[in-house]
Amino acid sequence: MLQKRKKFNKVTVLLPIILLVITATYISIKLKSEKNLYEDNTRVIDTISQVLDLNTVKYNYSNIVTVKKDKSINDFKIPFTEKSFIIKYNGTINGGIKPEDIKVIKNTGTKIYIDVKQCRILDHYIDDKNMYVYDVKNSIFNKVQVQEVLKDLNKYKQDYEKKIVNEGFMDEVKSNTKSSLENLLKNMGYKEVVVSFK
Repeated sequence: MLQKRKKFNKVTVLLPIILLVITATYISIKLKSEKNLYEDNTRVIDTISQVLDLNTVKYNYSNIVTVKKDKSINDFKIPFTEKSFIIKYNGTINGGIKPEDIKVIKNTGTKIYIDVKQCRILDHYIDDKNMYVYDVKNSIFNKVQVQEVLKDLNKYKQDYEKKIVNEGFMDEVKSNTKSSLENLLKNMGYKEVVVSFK
């Protein structure tokens, strides 16, 4: 009876030790695999591309443009060819980065250095349903055509992009991109994230 109790005591003592060893081994393997995941730069970039919204700034605007033109030959204006019209439209400009703009400079598994090649305007949409052309003044020999209006609109889109860039649009894109990357990478387990821009 006394011998049975001794066996029981040995099992009682050994069981927690065995469980502790198994648990420690499992945690060690898990941490090692996670560390390898964090140190794999390709996986980091893939995760950023899949999870992060690379459109970091959305800019909505309204614009009114007055267009005046005529036909000319060698800077000589041809009479009765003057025409004009006004375009009123709404647009949306998305600024951010593309996956190829991101490069991992250094990655220790706990600390990561990210270099962003450039921030850019990713797309620029015009709301066709709310575009208005009015105060159209045609000439006898030079009438306003729909294709002409659309072509002029593309030119004014580019002008508007230059305008907001000069007003600091890219600074806002950089700031939002930096915050988004830092938050995402810290949620992935990095203790320190350093984001720099070229």
